[in-house]
Amino acid sequence: MGRGSGVVGFAACRGVLARMASDAWADHAARRGVAVSGTFPAVRNLAACVAVVLLVSACSLPRRTTAPGPLPSGAPTSVEGLAAAIDADSQRSDHESDGRVRGALADEALGYADACIAKAPKAAACLYGQGVALGLQARAHPTRASELLKSMLESLSGADAVDPNYDQAGPSRVRALVLIRAPGWPLGPGDADAGLESARRAVGLRPQYPPNLLALAEALSKTGDAGGARDAYAKARDAAQAMPDAAGRDGWLREADQGLQRK
Repeated sequence: MGRGSGVVGFAACRGVLARMASDAWADHAARRGVAVSGTFPAVRNLAACVAVVLLVSACSLPRRTTAPGPLPSGAPTSVEGLAAAIDADSQRSDHESDGRVRGALADEALGYADACIAKAPKAAACLYGQGVALGLQARAHPTRASELLKSMLESLSGADAVDPNYDQAGPSRVRALVLIRAPGWPLGPGDADAGLESARRAVGLRPQYPPNLLALAEALSKTGDAGGARDAYAKARDAAQAMPDAAGRDGWLREADQGLQRK
């Protein structure tokens, strides 16, 4: 298929999906105190990308159904170890600028997730880790981002059903971020109202965890409640200030302050 056509062209649409996909999993790294450069910008020119993206989707590869390749030598075998390995790959990917290396990390993380699911298919850690791994895949393969993010949401919903409190209400929090940041149909699974509902659920489960309050603030802003968003950002800042030893504290405070400075 040609690399460019129409008003915007394949490369521009690919960039839109790449930025959307990278942000779907950035909260996971930020939660661990990993610096995430930049913020997800408003998606532009989406209407002009529709025809191109639909053509790309028709040519994209299906979600992998074959058995994963062999894991690296010395790879963990426990559920806890596999979940930690996925987290480590996500952190390494966040610092990596080489697309080929990010692709290798995404594949490795998905291998760990497959192994975890095979060992404990109903474990929240495995389902959540699978969601993170699919987010990495979405960044590495932007032409498949919409499909992969939908699968990511399914995994997060599964983790939430097993243990909604896992990772400080992580399933609801990450689900909220995907829904409010991804473009909606036909480009992606985005749904701001559903994202707001998920963010409220995360705060209801873990009301003092700053990333949950930050997700709620972003969701309120996205759905037009500027006053509610400012209130949530203020609560997130206060909660972060009360956690001086938390690894992600500086990033939480920075995000809260940036949110409060917006008009």
